[in-house]
Amino acid sequence: MNTGRSLQSLAAELERQVASRKDYIAPQANITAVVEPGDTDVIRFAGFNGDAVPATPYAHGQLSDHLGIPKKYYDRMQVEQPALLAGNINTWLQADPDNKRMIRTLDGRVRAVLSPKFRPLDNFDLAQTILPDLIARNAQVVSSELTETRLYIKAILPELSDELPMGMAWGTGHNMVGGAGVDRGRVVSAIVISNSDIGAGTLRIEPSVFTTWCTNLAIMMKAAMKKYHVGRAHDADASWEVFRDETRVADDKAFWLKVRDVARAAFDEKIFRAAVADMVLAAGNPIKHDDLSVVVDRTVIELALPPATGAGILKHLAAGGDLSQWGLSSAVTRVAGEVADYELSTQLERAGGSILALPAASWKSIAVAA
Repeated sequence: MNTGRSLQSLAAELERQVASRKDYIAPQANITAVVEPGDTDVIRFAGFNGDAVPATPYAHGQLSDHLGIPKKYYDRMQVEQPALLAGNINTWLQADPDNKRMIRTLDGRVRAVLSPKFRPLDNFDLAQTILPDLIARNAQVVSSELTETRLYIKAILPELSDELPMGMAWGTGHNMVGGAGVDRGRVVSAIVISNSDIGAGTLRIEPSVFTTWCTNLAIMMKAAMKKYHVGRAHDADASWEVFRDETRVADDKAFWLKVRDVARAAFDEKIFRAAVADMVLAAGNPIKHDDLSVVVDRTVIELALPPATGAGILKHLAAGGDLSQWGLSSAVTRVAGEVADYELSTQLERAGGSILALPAASWKSIAVAA
């Protein structure tokens, strides 16, 4: 598992971002892309706060998509012909001047270009809702991170755990990070909470399982809760204009209470037992193809994983000595603990859970590399 940053570091950064961030609703007629000679950021945006400010790569991607400029061409212009890109951006912004955008900024950079209907579910509010409840339940936060696009909180509940069935102690040579109250050789109920307040996906609450022998986390996506950031407009919906501030605050409070309840329900014994049953079943499903590299290639394709992860999966699959569906899942989640990119690490943890939940026909296509 990629442990990310400490809770203290996460809290400090969230508080810093609250003080630094600024949001604007601006008509497209007011937004202008400019090129300042010698500026390493090349393209800056003006018209919504008095200053010309740079943008993150993610915000550039959102603008590319919104204006219908193919991303590959957008990126090439940004590197080779920034003035041409600025002209393209301004032309298409002015083609629909009354359309409005929500501009979210942080540390003097545009980090999101969104519809004004976007409902910000802020990371700070999520952390304030979730963390006290996790601590009160004696859950242990074993990993957390704040990437450019998402917040992650990963926790385990030691009181809801079980011994790994005989023969399933995969990867016994690795160290354990479970902490106090978590013994080796156990499978523990876990939860992964993630959110993007700039439109990079949904708010997710995902039941998971954590194995203490190899510190692997597998996210069980089939039991996950997702919440899209839509449903309340700033000025396109007449109801927004008549709601008073206290009404909006009450609405937000009710929503976060629902999120807290869903997070509590994710530590559910039925979900945990079902996940353990999937693990046991997977341990009895062998890999039938003689060439493991072919099986891994097939897995990478089926789960849409970056091709570069294949070598690590193959290494751990062979070294783990468990040539089964469970062994393949464990090899994938083992790689998740080695990659530096936290987003990729989480993608691999979801892939590990997906392997455990594969229906028979889908597993067969991997096991025999059909």
